[in-house]
Amino acid sequence: MSNPNSTVGQLLTTTLDNYAPSIIDNITNNHPLLEKLKAKGNIVKKSGGVTFQEKISYATNGTVQYQGEYDTYNTTPQDVISTATFAQKILTGTVTMTDLEYAQNAGPEQIVDLLAEKMKVLEASLSNQIGTSIYADGTGSGGKEVGGLKLLVSDAPTSGTVGQINRANYSFWQNKLYDFSVESVTPSATTILAAFNQLYLRCQAQMGKLPDMIAADSVYFSYFETATQTIQRISSDKIGAMGFDNLKYKSSDVFFDPECPAEHAYFINTNNIFMKYLGESLFTKGVATRPYNQAAYVVPMTFMGNMTIDNARVHGVMHA
Repeated sequence: MSNPNSTVGQLLTTTLDNYAPSIIDNITNNHPLLEKLKAKGNIVKKSGGVTFQEKISYATNGTVQYQGEYDTYNTTPQDVISTATFAQKILTGTVTMTDLEYAQNAGPEQIVDLLAEKMKVLEASLSNQIGTSIYADGTGSGGKEVGGLKLLVSDAPTSGTVGQINRANYSFWQNKLYDFSVESVTPSATTILAAFNQLYLRCQAQMGKLPDMIAADSVYFSYFETATQTIQRISSDKIGAMGFDNLKYKSSDVFFDPECPAEHAYFINTNNIFMKYLGESLFTKGVATRPYNQAAYVVPMTFMGNMTIDNARVHGVMHA
């Protein structure tokens, strides 16, 4: 016997097809770092593979030499390229539609309205989780969470493993740091600019590579705002239009992100950090399924991805 409510599954599927692009746009637009990565083309769809890999150069070519007119070239083989390998993390959410809801909301228009409200809740939930995970260290949910800035741009850059590379063993894989306690400086509106200046210079580990985004918590953003009140420049109109306070420091957009860890500021070069994912889109919609033991339909949405970097030296973090 055919399911009398099979049209619900079709309606769920077609309605969610329409909502999927909205979810993707709202997630990136609500988080300045993701919006910047999107603008740079650094939210990257991958066709497959069991990990995400980034090619990295970790040493100079030792064959470079001055030589006489008849001296021979140095042809010693050089091992200067390696790979950073990042796990793929899974984030899911679901929309359900019960037979009772179907009966109570008879008519296609009413069902679509109900689905719209359910989708708004799912959108907000997915967006909030991604926004939090941008700053995660990858240990949440038993190690299943995305490895965000607390991992990639670490408070302790000389220890730990990123991309299966031990930072303690390779200085090229260590991000830059300004630790107020180590510098014997008390963070305040009178000291924040000098701290910004020092960390900004430290992040210029390679010619032409400059931080272009600084994400700060409310404390450090307020210090910076107070310190620059009379000479303030507003950053990009697009970030401002998203409802985020945003200022300018040299080549960097400076913005307050409520998800940023307390008393932290991250100096990011968005050319060297990525959000990579598997699937047709950032969030992949599954098929509307009716569990055998429930009078309902369930449609999953899944993110399969992670944040990655291909250069650690160009990023920095400031903390007390």
